[in-house]
Amino acid sequence: MSDTETSQPRIEQALAVVQKEIDCIEAELMAFRRFRTRLVSIEPTGQSAATVDTSAGGMSALGTRQSKPDTSLRAVREAYQETIMAVPHFEAEYDDSLEANMSMEFGTELGTQIATGTRLTPRLHEALLTASEGARDERETLLPALERERESLQSVRNTLDDCERRGSALGANARRTTDSVRLDSIDNQLAEIEIDCESAAATRQQLLHGRSAAALSGIGGTSLVRYLYGDCLVTCPALADIVACLDTIRRHRRYCLVSTC
Repeated sequence: MSDTETSQPRIEQALAVVQKEIDCIEAELMAFRRFRTRLVSIEPTGQSAATVDTSAGGMSALGTRQSKPDTSLRAVREAYQETIMAVPHFEAEYDDSLEANMSMEFGTELGTQIATGTRLTPRLHEALLTASEGARDERETLLPALERERESLQSVRNTLDDCERRGSALGANARRTTDSVRLDSIDNQLAEIEIDCESAAATRQQLLHGRSAAALSGIGGTSLVRYLYGDCLVTCPALADIVACLDTIRRHRRYCLVSTC
């Protein structure tokens, strides 16, 4: 690395993860909005009245049994497939069947009734409307949290880039002099940079401890950071890069202190 080059590899990796998640959530949010619009326009099926079987002298269940889904239920399935299951990342992220995905989003009971049932009753239609609103609201809640995380990472990256540039220049100056007064001055400036790094760490930790993830399906009450970075090498990428920067600054400071002895 040159004297002026900076590097925040873990933050850059985290920013890529966050941006990918933002893109996915934005696509899903729009898909659930479209799905709900189509769902509202679909009329539920009225209760089928049992018919009288005059030849047998009793009630026939022909009016209440169907081997195939009615028109309304088919329309719901088509709407879901053409909106939620049509987002660009669906195959890569989920690759579920209709029943599996609806069960994940709406719960097993409701998902199964929609995917394998035969009639869209008013009660089922209302339950699906409520569930789709919940899925939409979850993403509307999560999206700002993701955007705040992106902003936080960008802020830390900018701070560390500045600290590294200043620290690198001061470290180089320290190695070009043996004057104790000059080395003391450099050390004092490095101490100010160290404080800036520690302040960035404190701000980041306060943010991490003060929030949790929205209750999106599959996340539950886990923290947003664990949700985002659980598959990464480090679950606190910004703090990891801050520690690396602090190590460099403190190494420069030790050189100054040793050289003045």
